[in-house]
Amino acid sequence: MTTIGGRYTLIERIGSGAMGVVWRARDEVLAREVAVKQLVTGDHQRAMREARNAARLHHQHAIAVFDVVGSDDEEPFIVMEYLASHSLSALIAERGPLKPAQAASIGAKVASALAAAHAAGLVHRDIKPGNVLIGHDGTVKITDFGISKATGDGTMTDTGMISGTPAYLAPEVARGEQPDEASDVFSLGATIYTAIEGESVFGPSDNSFGLIYRAASGQLRDPKNAGELTPLLMRLLSQEPKDRPTAQEAADLLGAEPQPSQPLLIPPQQRRLKPPNRRILMILAIIGVLAVGGGAAAAYWNGTNGGTPTHQSEFPPVYDSPVYFTADQANYFVQEHYRLLPENAEKAYENLRGAAAEPRGDYLKRWSTYSDVVVSGPGTVRSEGANWMVSIQLSTTKNGTTELGTYDIEVGNVDKQMKIVSTKRVS
Repeated sequence: MTTIGGRYTLIERIGSGAMGVVWRARDEVLAREVAVKQLVTGDHQRAMREARNAARLHHQHAIAVFDVVGSDDEEPFIVMEYLASHSLSALIAERGPLKPAQAASIGAKVASALAAAHAAGLVHRDIKPGNVLIGHDGTVKITDFGISKATGDGTMTDTGMISGTPAYLAPEVARGEQPDEASDVFSLGATIYTAIEGESVFGPSDNSFGLIYRAASGQLRDPKNAGELTPLLMRLLSQEPKDRPTAQEAADLLGAEPQPSQPLLIPPQQRRLKPPNRRILMILAIIGVLAVGGGAAAAYWNGTNGGTPTHQSEFPPVYDSPVYFTADQANYFVQEHYRLLPENAEKAYENLRGAAAEPRGDYLKRWSTYSDVVVSGPGTVRSEGANWMVSIQLSTTKNGTTELGTYDIEVGNVDKQMKIVSTKRVS
């Protein structure tokens, strides 16, 4: 194994792009995992700029920078916080477009980090699904400040180069203007659009110049699947920068963030509502307040036994239930739980309650005897009273022998958190 800076041991390559390669590594001094980005350009000045800019931002939804390693004649390495995760782009590619409330939940976290960056005088300039990390534990963080600009950096596009990714460029940036806080907000809107619609707001294209032309001329596609999120999404994507909300306003409008312990993609907890009339719902939908809109779009327990509709209209009903998550989210939660095993049994144990739980020591000992656990297939979900029952196939390997079995995993509400409350092998 390679050790850089006499301290960081490179373990495995976990990502790459046009500007560098990212490794999972071990900090031998502090005995912790870190991510190490090796710039392929050999541009030490750029590495220092990226590190300095990122180091200005301290926020729970932004990847932290710890160190820069390398002399003037060496390839620079940036040492960062390691988050076991998939990018949002990988999540979309693997699972398809997200529900509006799911995209809004992620967008709220990204917007809050952008608000902190802007308050620190930092413009990210490359917000896109590939730079949004979704942790296995539900954490959402933005990363890659490689082309970010801080106050005092000077103009970085004097040569006529356009900074950013064409599919997410604000119109004014595509026309050659300097990126600023408002263009970051547009890129956030374009990211949310892609998460919901599965394609760029400028339409599909393999031609970067074509995308830049559409962006510069304001040829945006109307969202088809955004539902009640549409008014707010279109504000984020306003042609005029002055018409867009600030990042902080976007974070507020996209919804109050769930607690860090809540699972991935669970919409923010709704306020308990009195039966609202049609006129109020229309107004709330128009102004894009997701406390009602996002919840009504996709956030509820389950429609059969999870609660009683509090009103009837063409809008999806709001259920008078203490928990708000969908069958898809329960399915995702279960699959992510088993992907933690056997290596992260300690973390997986936190997902268990009731009949599914056993003494922690017994649980950890049992899973330590397995060498591999693979989730086979997408899983199916059915209603089980007020809970969801997720049926999945698991391939487990123990002592060199692999078994394939079907399991029923019951997911319920425990203190307003999604938990596995029972497990049963059925075949």
